[in-house]
Amino acid sequence: MESNALPTPEIAEAARLWAIRAGDPGFSDWDGFTQWLEESPTHLAAYEAALAQADEAAELLGAEPRPAWQPQQETGYRPPRRRWLAGAAIAAAVAGVTGWGLIDRGHAPEQIATAPGERRTIELADGSRILLNGNTRVTIDRDTPRHVELAQGEALFEVKHDEANPFLVVTGKTRLLDAGTVFNVIAEEGALDVEVAEGAVIYQPGANQVRLDAGDGLSRARADAVPVLRKANTQNVGGWRTGALYYDKAPLDRVAQDLTRNLGRSVTVEGSGFAPYTGALMLNGSAEDVLARAAPLLGVRFTAQGKGWVMSPANGSPP
Repeated sequence: MESNALPTPEIAEAARLWAIRAGDPGFSDWDGFTQWLEESPTHLAAYEAALAQADEAAELLGAEPRPAWQPQQETGYRPPRRRWLAGAAIAAAVAGVTGWGLIDRGHAPEQIATAPGERRTIELADGSRILLNGNTRVTIDRDTPRHVELAQGEALFEVKHDEANPFLVVTGKTRLLDAGTVFNVIAEEGALDVEVAEGAVIYQPGANQVRLDAGDGLSRARADAVPVLRKANTQNVGGWRTGALYYDKAPLDRVAQDLTRNLGRSVTVEGSGFAPYTGALMLNGSAEDVLARAAPLLGVRFTAQGKGWVMSPANGSPP
């Protein structure tokens, strides 16, 4: 009988994701959750198993109640108050202990990479799309196509909404749980930038979480840094697709990485004392045209070196 059947890996994964989503303060799909539980005794058994795993994870991690965690906020922007939820935190902790993410169900995960300057669109079977910028690497398992690992680079996710099977992006030890969304992610050596154009994304760096709604952005300078929340213009999210890069107080290291991805040739930074950049850089024309326009805006000079360029202060000596 079905009640005696073991949950399939897909059902077990769905149960764990329901545990995370139900812990979000903005979660409202209780009817959908109840319907999923009532569809099969196996669903209920899988959910109970997920709760048992949460208890085990809490013991393994020595989980204790903790003060509310708040990311740093830029002056002038106060996002809605997020409260830390023990149940969601334990569910996220289970993710860390049990290695949620890309699980091999029988097919070898496929790694897809773009070279600097190359772009690629991945069409998923459910109608979702992943648009890869240059110098980007993702891993997709055909058995769990709505679970994607972004190892490095930049990608725009256009996700088809599915309450029973949320879309999950894993980058390093951070998870981004989607709720029917268009969002852009940049991941580089622990640094992370997320902007949401539509819907919502739940940012989970571990046993804490923050909900990002449309028009929200989040930046993290390194893996162990406190993230900074900001407002994002929804029309500019993923602007690289249409030939524009938009910045709000961005460090020039970030600008150099973006130029490398989009121009197809290395751009590095040499020197210090650069002012953060706020504004837009247009990508039309040749790489030389782009850099010629960008130099006065950024207050730098670009010097050809090898197959790329070095960015240095405009008033300093060339490298």
